Amino acid sequence: MPRLGHGRSISDEDLDKAKKELAEFAARSPLAFALAPPAPTHPFDLLFPTLQDDEANLLPRLPDTPAKLKRLGQAMIDSENRGDDSPIPAAYTYLGQFIDHDITLEIDNREQGLGSGDMTVLLDAGMTPLPLEQIRKVLRNQRSATLDLDSLYGPPAPRDPDNQDRMLIGKVHELRLLNPPNPNGPPLARPRGKGDDNDLPREGRNIDPRLDRAALIGDPRNDENTIISQLHVAFLKAHNALIDQGLPFREARRVLRQHYQHIVVHDFLKRVADPAIVDDIVVNGNKWFNPYAEPFFMPIEFAVAAYRFGHSMVRSLYNFNSNFRIDSDPPGSLDLLFVFTALSGQLGEDIGLGPAESLPENWIIEWENIVGSGDGVMRTRKIDTNLAALDGGALFRLKDEKGTPLAPADAGRLAVRNLLRGYRLRLPTGQAVADLLGVQTLSKDQIRQAAGSDAQRAVLDESGFLTRTPLWYYVLAEAEALHDGAHLGPVGSTIVAEVLVGLVRRSEDSILKQPGWQPSLPAERHGEFELADLLRLAKVLPGGQAPRTYTVRRGDSLAKIARERLGNEARWPEIFVLNRATLQNPSRIFPGQVLFLPPAQPTGPIPKLYTVKAGDSLSRIAREQLGDESRWRDILHLNRDVITDPDRIFPGQVLVLPQ
Repeated sequence: MPRLGHGRSISDEDLDKAKKELAEFAARSPLAFALAPPAPTHPFDLLFPTLQDDEANLLPRLPDTPAKLKRLGQAMIDSENRGDDSPIPAAYTYLGQFIDHDITLEIDNREQGLGSGDMTVLLDAGMTPLPLEQIRKVLRNQRSATLDLDSLYGPPAPRDPDNQDRMLIGKVHELRLLNPPNPNGPPLARPRGKGDDNDLPREGRNIDPRLDRAALIGDPRNDENTIISQLHVAFLKAHNALIDQGLPFREARRVLRQHYQHIVVHDFLKRVADPAIVDDIVVNGNKWFNPYAEPFFMPIEFAVAAYRFGHSMVRSLYNFNSNFRIDSDPPGSLDLLFVFTALSGQLGEDIGLGPAESLPENWIIEWENIVGSGDGVMRTRKIDTNLAALDGGALFRLKDEKGTPLAPADAGRLAVRNLLRGYRLRLPTGQAVADLLGVQTLSKDQIRQAAGSDAQRAVLDESGFLTRTPLWYYVLAEAEALHDGAHLGPVGSTIVAEVLVGLVRRSEDSILKQPGWQPSLPAERHGEFELADLLRLAKVLPGGQAPRTYTVRRGDSLAKIARERLGNEARWPEIFVLNRATLQNPSRIFPGQVLFLPPAQPTGPIPKLYTVKAGDSLSRIAREQLGDESRWRDILHLNRDVITDPDRIFPGQVLVLPQ
């Protein structure tokens, strides 16, 4: 799969070339059975189109506005790496990037000068905002735009030829250097306890640097730096762990998708956004983004501005593993994390590690350094108006697929690109969005105080951006001004949560179409499932346990399984509720069926079940079983996964009743 430079959109020409190369790969690959057709494209559109009616809601359309945005982007640099920590473990920066790659891949219409992401267009001194009628023509989305892991399962991701239910995982490259200074210690040692299966599957060598040892994964951007590459490996391993428990491919994919969606809503979002805003959208529904609208679209305000808050969370240095840390020589720098993938450094070959065919073994990640709740876990930078850039830094020195810094210099500055694209696509100002949402608007003094440097304040003072602030910059300033960078403020939280929760609602196997859905995989805390739990499932983070499953045998019943596996026959409803996605009736199980089992020790009351009889209605059941007819809504809420219409229930249907 051809590589993509960081932050770069693709053109129709790129897409046509990729399809051709995918077809050629499929023709020569014994794993072609695993390839599925690419997802259909979807448009991007404005989440707040009414704000376009008044030019006062947009950045000033003046000849020098692009130059001022460039100056602001150039000033958004934390060159001394002095950014304070947020409370968020550092791994969540890259989970956010993984989520982004799962839902957006921009196809940029560059014909007739319509492009929005090409730096030649953005850096043109005469660049102006696109006319409103052209905004919808500029971008299309190549991803499915739902939380269904198509970046993991999509083509050309291969399956294991020995077991087509398993995903293929690559092997790391064993270092065999002549006369190494310290062959068994840093920086050349393989981290303790790590096996060979810790890289992505890859193409072979190729004279084309876009294809040379390129990762065979659903989204090539998940190999652009080593942390996200290793996160993708973890997801592959998590899928295979479910296969090892006896689940077939489709069922393992469903279980992993649903737990991933749970992580997005209840772990990631509640860390980076205001939890109260997230809960309100989950419980009371979307107010601004309709995920069921047709044509379905990806909001530009989300993709081009609000969700790019994650750029501020990136660190210059990481405690990556025992070889590469903040204080090691060489340190675990962001630049090195880009070098040690096939994207820019050819897997370290160009810095003397020999002819590597895959990730060198000394660059396997140790997740315990950047995820979890311990005191030694590294945190993200706080969300503010600076981007990490120690010694120039990767975010201010973006490179092409050959590892060459982009020219001119502004083409390689991610902050400049973000600001210019927002202007090009007529994004509303942060103040206009805050007014529309009815939330607190930052004052001029608050924005000045949130600015990360005197250079930023100078641009803000001279440009008029204090009262008409670029949306991306406003989201960062809001987080700093209102929450000291710990999480997003009301504008950022609303846009990000509205879209991500909406996309979960639209997703295949959506957990939000099953309000009673609960995680079924082992977790540190019952009823929750976080990123660390997924990494433990994948066996890339110490601790945890394998999922408890049981394969049904002839003569089994749920009561018998509960008696033999849980020591209490009365706990059979727990097994039923845990597996209701595949069990419609507790009396109908069949040999070979794989069921998840609850923990050996009870963690709560046994669920109350009720079998619908002829003549029943939800209100009648509520009156007779709960003593309150009005509680029919509680029954509906717990059974949304099996009741599509509250007026249509049928005899034999098994419902969960509130305690």
